[in-house]
Amino acid sequence: MSLPIVDQIQSKFGLLHAALKPVGTESIDVANCYGRVLAQDIVSFRDSPALDLSAMDGYAFRWDDLITESEADYPVTGIAPAGSAPLRLSSRESIRIFTGGVVPENADAVIPRELCVEKGDRVALKFPVAGLKRGWNIRRQGENCRLGSLSLSSHQFIDGPRLSSIVSMHGDVNLTVYKRVRVTILNTGDELLSIGEPIAPWQIRDSNGPFLEAMLSRCPWIQWVRRTVRDNAEDVQKALREAIEDSDAVLLTGGVSMGDTDHVPGAVTQCGGQIVFHRLPIRPGAPILGSASARGQLIMGLPGNPVSVAVTFRRFAWPLLRYIGGAEPNEVSVANAASAIRVPFHDADSKTLHLQWYRLVKLNSEGGLHFVGNQGSGDVAALGLSDGFIEVPAGETSSGNMLFYAWNSVS
Repeated sequence: MSLPIVDQIQSKFGLLHAALKPVGTESIDVANCYGRVLAQDIVSFRDSPALDLSAMDGYAFRWDDLITESEADYPVTGIAPAGSAPLRLSSRESIRIFTGGVVPENADAVIPRELCVEKGDRVALKFPVAGLKRGWNIRRQGENCRLGSLSLSSHQFIDGPRLSSIVSMHGDVNLTVYKRVRVTILNTGDELLSIGEPIAPWQIRDSNGPFLEAMLSRCPWIQWVRRTVRDNAEDVQKALREAIEDSDAVLLTGGVSMGDTDHVPGAVTQCGGQIVFHRLPIRPGAPILGSASARGQLIMGLPGNPVSVAVTFRRFAWPLLRYIGGAEPNEVSVANAASAIRVPFHDADSKTLHLQWYRLVKLNSEGGLHFVGNQGSGDVAALGLSDGFIEVPAGETSSGNMLFYAWNSVS
């Protein structure tokens, strides 16, 4: 009994994932870690906040003074700006304090400035002050996290918010991260021309290479090179062998179908690669080839048509590149839907397909998704109008909650 199509795809994808190995690690300066992948846990080197801090601009008071002399005015005996050493507050006094300033010793409450009446070097309160209580507007030491607690776990991609946490919580100037993933792009095809070259009607602009470069450029944890390879067996094999020597992953476009000039499967075998799957029950992109080298490098052959390249890269290649780059293994092996979101789809039609179907969609101004009409996997005009694609299971319509893969979620 054959597996359902979704399980067939997941099973083959899982086998390829299991054959791959993540890159090694290196120690770098925290100042250069943005966009890299954590290879260590971040454990807080001190409490956060490290001391009691004011959550407001205002005045610090002793609680006992406030409840016994609420209508008095108080001498202002000091100023506590952020970043200054703590002061000591004596009875029947106040200290002016700024947001982030250390709460003075003996102070129990911070009254916002707008609830105070400033009288030169003295201050009084505008009473009644609603909600007044001990500890008002004080951020307590350690309320965010304690010394020695886990702040960030490994395998996380370092974006702006995570970098902020690392700088604040990490006690060392150096940080252990995964090395950048070295990717080689090989575009196969005698017909491919670069923009600016004279072009005949029977020739084709190479849009696949620029597409892959653009997508990889969104990933600071990747570095890449790209080559165009002629459609003959020797050239493809030579280029692939050289790429395997210098790369952690190789992405090929074209040459994976069943034609006389489709030399990628043979080249992979000749270079010692293990072909895990060749063809999947999907549209577009059915000829996709997934393989691994003896050293656990990814070798993925993407079909040559532009829409097929875009869809299969986003759906299959990118999650595996993330795994090689240090992503949490379960992100790939279980979900197999990196950064996809399930959204209600209201532009449904009655069309079904016996394959898993990836249909181009566009976001409207209200966040809804609509189909982009297209003429097949070579329709670069439709690709340029799309914001991503939805995944329609085999034999089902596009109604209900669908997995949406956005182009701009690659990072």
